[in-house]
Amino acid sequence: MATQRIKEKGQRSLRITAYAVTLFFVVSALIPVLWMAVSSLKNETDILAYPPKWLPSVPQSVNVTLDYSGASEQDALYYEQDAMTATWFPWMANIRESIGEVKIIGVKDGKVLYEARTISSSFLVGQPQIVPSTLFNDTMIPRKLPLIREQKLSTFEWHGTSGKAASTVARVDEDPLGARFHDFYASTDFVQGQATSIRVSDSWLRLFDSYRALQLIAKDVAGELGFFTYFWNSFVVTVASVALQLVLGGLAGYALSQLITNRTWQFVWIMFFLATIMIPDISLLLPLYLLMKDLGLVNTLAALILPHSAWGIVIFLFKGYFDQLSHELMQAARVDGASELRTFAQIVVPLSIPVFTVVAVMTSIPVWNEFVWPLVVNNLPANWTFTVALNDLQSRSDVRMNMVMASSLISMLPMMAVFLTSQKYIEKGVAYSGVKG
Repeated sequence: MATQRIKEKGQRSLRITAYAVTLFFVVSALIPVLWMAVSSLKNETDILAYPPKWLPSVPQSVNVTLDYSGASEQDALYYEQDAMTATWFPWMANIRESIGEVKIIGVKDGKVLYEARTISSSFLVGQPQIVPSTLFNDTMIPRKLPLIREQKLSTFEWHGTSGKAASTVARVDEDPLGARFHDFYASTDFVQGQATSIRVSDSWLRLFDSYRALQLIAKDVAGELGFFTYFWNSFVVTVASVALQLVLGGLAGYALSQLITNRTWQFVWIMFFLATIMIPDISLLLPLYLLMKDLGLVNTLAALILPHSAWGIVIFLFKGYFDQLSHELMQAARVDGASELRTFAQIVVPLSIPVFTVVAVMTSIPVWNEFVWPLVVNNLPANWTFTVALNDLQSRSDVRMNMVMASSLISMLPMMAVFLTSQKYIEKGVAYSGVKG
């Protein structure tokens, strides 16, 4: 027999309204994140376009064949300089276009002499140094070639006269970008080879070159790991801070809840820990810095970790949760001869996973996003955290908006993953922690 449910008048309308409002706020919260994600794939023109464009333009791969047949014999350096000229000059002249890569193939008498390739991430990083403007001259590339080689901005593979047979098909695509490259080669004396073929095709992989550009930029200041150095520093600081909060805060909360039985002293200690919350962080900046300087910890990751070893609000949360646990269970453990530390580790901790998760998430988010203290106590790029690195990126003239968007998106992903995977425990921990709305 089917069960009969009593439906209140307007219940369906209320449910539909609730779902609609929830969906509206979810979409409203996700729109900035989605815009950041797609903007990290755009070029500068697409980001500044009006009206705004949601979808990025697909980067174009420009394949150019330069023919040197009939010219006198030259060494590899001559052809390398010509290949770099044929790449960097027309790319700079069309910098507003969505170019993903430029490939140059040099041929002579039906043989491939060399192959050169430059991708957009390398061009974006090297452009301010190699071709800062469209005022080109004959001496620019010979002077900049050592820098191109040192930073590996372009690849050049020399085959010589023993190279493979070259394609003899002369072709210039009707694509506007290919036509502009052809016009540049035809109207300038900078490039010695004759452009016999220019083909343009889509290069979907180059959509993600803004992320690779971050790595190239960071290598100059942070070392071989590049941008991953900042990620690793933030990870170490966050994990160490969370571990200290869980251990010290958990033990302090357990002592307040289970070991200090005198109500007066318990109240005094609770008020002491809560009073620390009322002290503005900015007022502690100078005393903390002087302390770290006296300890010799300035410009170390330890200086970022120690100030987060114990927070008053964390101790208060632990105390509120431990008050809900069965006192009889812990008393039984003491009767069986268990020490307080063993009781805490084997009984309290397994029963308190939700509040430990709440504290871990609540601690990790502000520590990961902290900016002022890491900026003050660390001035070595190798010890920068993600937030300090983002600030440095935004202040550099050679960093474009898509790189800033890419770095901001990367910085969000770890915290989003932590929150999504811990949501069930967070809800349960808040419900029993004594902090109820």
